[in-house]
Amino acid sequence: MNIDKYVESLNWLYEEFYDMDSLSNSLDIILGIRAWDDSVCVEFGNRKLVISVDGPYKKRLVMKSALIHASTDVVVKGAVPLFAMDTLIGNEDDIREMVKSLREQSMALGIPILGGNTLFEDAEPRCNITVVGKLIIDEPIRDSTPERDDIILVLGEPIWGEREERIEKAKKLFDAWFEIIDRGIEINAAKDITKGGLVATLYEISKKSNMKFDIEDEIPFSMTRNLDNFLIFISPEKYEDILEICKKNDLSLYEIGRVLG
Repeated sequence: MNIDKYVESLNWLYEEFYDMDSLSNSLDIILGIRAWDDSVCVEFGNRKLVISVDGPYKKRLVMKSALIHASTDVVVKGAVPLFAMDTLIGNEDDIREMVKSLREQSMALGIPILGGNTLFEDAEPRCNITVVGKLIIDEPIRDSTPERDDIILVLGEPIWGEREERIEKAKKLFDAWFEIIDRGIEINAAKDITKGGLVATLYEISKKSNMKFDIEDEIPFSMTRNLDNFLIFISPEKYEDILEICKKNDLSLYEIGRVLG
């Protein structure tokens, strides 16, 4: 059911926008609609920017970790978030509460919210967030490029709990991830585990890469719930290096399978 809802049900949307990459004459598109990845990556001036739009989030999630959820799509590609923008709808009281929480998340993560749009309306409170990041590696880490015999790992604990707990888990995950990248450890593919959980994430990567996976029978996570940590694919010889960084940062690392080819 999660696969149908979060992956297959969007095939028509991909087909509708498929030719959009070819319409731009002024941008060098690295990850566009045809990549169908978590973020867009474009070369702009002398920088490669990674951009993601996420939501609309319900108020309950906005109050806990909406900016974190929106940022993982950018971070997992190998980019440092530069700033965010929001779009809010709801009555004034709800919007004030959401803004207060977003400010707290912004200050804790160091991701300024520089603008957006607000609609005061007697409607269910919702929020969309756009995050713009700067790629700090040569090419973005795609979700479609695992290699034969790769180890499949889940990096970090699920980002669950109250707002403060989620912020601390996200900061720990991001710090370890950027240390992995700074050390030049090659990640063959990666994706944050969000809509549809592990089952949908694994299915989507398998479908896009035409690879089959051997997944462990017992995995210490829900297979269908959003985890918001990272699913990564690495060659076996990189495992010890990543494990060392995870231990240093007190970050969990779980091996859940291998790529068969």
